[in-house]
Amino acid sequence: MVPVLHDVKAGFVLVLALAFLLLICAVAGLGAVLRPVRWSDRKALR
Repeated sequence: MVPVLHDVKAGFVLVLALAFLLLICAVAGLGAVLRPVRWSDRKALR
């Protein structure tokens, strides 16, 4: 019974880590996409 519970806990931690990694990649991707827009806005304002 204990090894099964340990496997479930390990699987939950793995899924949580993958979700966190996906969130970081999504934020980085949005930053890369939105950065040229911000720079073009700054150049237009000058």
